[in-house]
Amino acid sequence: MSLPRRVYLDHAATSWPKPTVVLEAFQESCQELGVAAGRGAYRRAQEVDRGIDQVRAQVLRLVGASPQDTVAWTSNGTMAIHGAIQSLLWRSDLSQVHVVSTVTEHNSVLRTLEDMHQRRGLAYSLVGCDARGCVDPRDVRLALRPDTALVVINHASNVTGFVQDIAGISEEISKQSRVFDKQADSGIALMVDSAQSLGYVDFDMRDLGVDILVSPGHKGLSGPFGVGMIVAEASMIERMRSPWIGGTGRSSDSLEGPFGWCESIESGNINAPAIMALGKGIEHVSSDSARRVKEAFAHWLRRLLEAIESQTSLHVVGYTKACADQVDKRVPIVSFVSDQYGTHEMAMILDSVFGIECRSGLHCAGKIHERIGSSVESGTLRMSFGHTSNASDVEAAVEGIQALGACI
Repeated sequence: MSLPRRVYLDHAATSWPKPTVVLEAFQESCQELGVAAGRGAYRRAQEVDRGIDQVRAQVLRLVGASPQDTVAWTSNGTMAIHGAIQSLLWRSDLSQVHVVSTVTEHNSVLRTLEDMHQRRGLAYSLVGCDARGCVDPRDVRLALRPDTALVVINHASNVTGFVQDIAGISEEISKQSRVFDKQADSGIALMVDSAQSLGYVDFDMRDLGVDILVSPGHKGLSGPFGVGMIVAEASMIERMRSPWIGGTGRSSDSLEGPFGWCESIESGNINAPAIMALGKGIEHVSSDSARRVKEAFAHWLRRLLEAIESQTSLHVVGYTKACADQVDKRVPIVSFVSDQYGTHEMAMILDSVFGIECRSGLHCAGKIHERIGSSVESGTLRMSFGHTSNASDVEAAVEGIQALGACI
């Protein structure tokens, strides 16, 4: 018995297949260079350092940051989030510090905040969202307090695909900072988790008023696993202290430092092959071929929405009739539930019968489901496109959705 062709619709988890140039860059770095970054003065070591610096510059241009801003590499998106939050809130006693975040966040944020609450007394508030996953910027402002040091916001929901109004949130934070008479060096920092948006949504940190941006490299940027990044606006660096330190490749005779924030975050051997490959991923997602795919996302989302809504037993999550035409303001994600099947059961049927690979469950976003109408136990079935998706993948998904709806 032959297996159905593979239809990959889980790009919100990781992009696949990786572009050929990404795989080639990774292989070349391992086979031809194969040396550690920041650990040698010989030719190949210097070549690796130059290559990594070039990718840093690519990232700064991609997110609209200044050349004076800093890119620090981490091992993944979770460590980027952890490293950024802990770097800003580095004091051992946080009982007089408050953070605002939202129910739309990934558990990488929520669990970090809760852990800091339990261990170090941090206070935090979670702003709600509507049935789309939309956070009202005015609600963020209402949650701010004189002791608020940080706002952490998920740019795009990994459950509904809704893209938040970062500019509006930044403006509300600025208004309230002036009310609190906070000084620039102690103002409320805005941190954005762009795990689902970077590579799909244009981003300009300076225009949006973002102080810190975090992201993995393996999703919308089409890079490999094993690399994440923290992009920090230059004025933030003096407020930050890395939560870890180790081998930095310099000052090996000193234990007490001082050590710079970026070199401390990058303690140990950074994943040079993954970073070099990420650079090629960024080039790919900026290419004409990737742009043409992104232009098709809105049409593909409408196709899935129409297929789901035509089945009486299936229900879209995160879309309303009023916003169904606003798919161009979403990242390419659709979630739905069934009256007949659990989400895990639907995922197994689609995989075994149609070769469709999509994700079921809570999607590591435990707080959003009670707000968007999905089960807090089983979550949603999520289909997500990427730069290597095509129209035949969409039609296969439509066929699978219709079959699920017909099996009553």
